[in-house]
Amino acid sequence: MSRLTFKTQMYLSLGFFVICMIMSYFTKLGIFHNIGWIVYGLFFIIHPVWPKSWDCHEHRKLKLGCRIAGALAILVGLITRFGV
Repeated sequence: MSRLTFKTQMYLSLGFFVICMIMSYFTKLGIFHNIGWIVYGLFFIIHPVWPKSWDCHEHRKLKLGCRIAGALAILVGLITRFGV
């Protein structure tokens, strides 16, 4: 199986995020917002990717930055209470 590119991973994660928002709207349950944020963050913690234009930088720092951004997205999902 080939590795996901940044563009593909962004489309997949944003697609899942939008599906969670739609489910939240129709079910009137705010927990789907939180699940969307958490899964979005997990995408970047498990598989850190970055745009090709940033590929000239040190890969270790880029992976760390992607994982920190994923952790921040998970943190938003855990501490924010979304009302519908």
